[in-house]
Amino acid sequence: MRRGQPTDLLELFFDLALIASLTLTSQKMANEDTWTGLAQALLALSTLWAVWVTTTSFTDLYSPQERPVQLVILGIMFGGMLMSAALPTAFSSHGLAFGATWAAINWGRGLVLLASLRGRRERERPLRVLAWNTVSGTLWIVGGLVPDPGTRLAVWLAALAVDYLAFGLRFPIPGRPRLLQYDVVPEHLAERYQQIYVLTLGELILVTVLTLSDMPFNIGRLSAFAVAFVAAVLLWWSYTRGAGARLRSAIERSPHRSRLVQTNPYAHWLMVVGVVGLAAGFERIIEHPAERPEATLTALTLGGVALFLIGRATLDHEVLGRIPLSHVIGVLAAVALVPAAPHLPNLVLSVVAALVVLGVAAVEFVRWQRGGAVPAPP
Repeated sequence: MRRGQPTDLLELFFDLALIASLTLTSQKMANEDTWTGLAQALLALSTLWAVWVTTTSFTDLYSPQERPVQLVILGIMFGGMLMSAALPTAFSSHGLAFGATWAAINWGRGLVLLASLRGRRERERPLRVLAWNTVSGTLWIVGGLVPDPGTRLAVWLAALAVDYLAFGLRFPIPGRPRLLQYDVVPEHLAERYQQIYVLTLGELILVTVLTLSDMPFNIGRLSAFAVAFVAAVLLWWSYTRGAGARLRSAIERSPHRSRLVQTNPYAHWLMVVGVVGLAAGFERIIEHPAERPEATLTALTLGGVALFLIGRATLDHEVLGRIPLSHVIGVLAAVALVPAAPHLPNLVLSVVAALVVLGVAAVEFVRWQRGGAVPAPP
């Protein structure tokens, strides 16, 4: 069991595999011009996010210094890399590789834990997890075998819903008492989510740099590149000066620790999806700054901003006990700008999206300067 240990270097090594996942997902979003394609990319990103979240919970409960745990982490890392490699064609030729690998990750981790905890009462948790993973894993494999992309998407959405609901409800079993929240390590858990969010911002920077490097420089592209950088800075500042910086103290002090631990992955999932969507949007904007945006580009850009702000508001509610009005107004502003987006050049659309984030950050800065940004955790 883990007891107050900081983030292990093996965990940081594991995070490297997620860089490929984020980049490939962003590229798939950028290359899709249909709503079905965006839904496929979102499902793939949400599944790879589940790989990271379940592994983080695993290492928060079991020490990475133990040899069996190290082997499990490395096995999951390889599986995540294989899923990333299959991601671009997960809805065509490599569906079984994507779905079956995720099922194998869950089943393999569960079986190793059951063998390691034989005869101990801690065996109840992995047994319940494995029961739910058997249901979802079967759906993931069935979906991978279905040849029709639309049907595969529907089956995999059902499988993902089982995974997310089971995790959020703490793997309930009919007739059995509710599974208690494990004794989390606040320092470790907070560090891990802070690290993965910053890593996601790194993906935004990586995508914009790689996109510009493949294009002839001109004023439009350089301007879009600059806007992307400003947006990345604002997204970093907003998180590090808000609830994200106080996540550890909130977990330590909150009387609703179990609820915070359960909602934290979903709040960060919204922010990560928002940032990856923005990265995909900026890739297309840097390529074609003077063109008018298609509906999918508008969704990536303004929708990315809205999802980030919803995630931030959710995290603020759980950590600081309030939903900032600035975030609500920011979401409404992003939605209100959607009808005007088709009449704007791509570059102007990116500026408008950045201005929404800037407006929210400015309000946060004023509140911070006045000393009102750090209420006690609920």
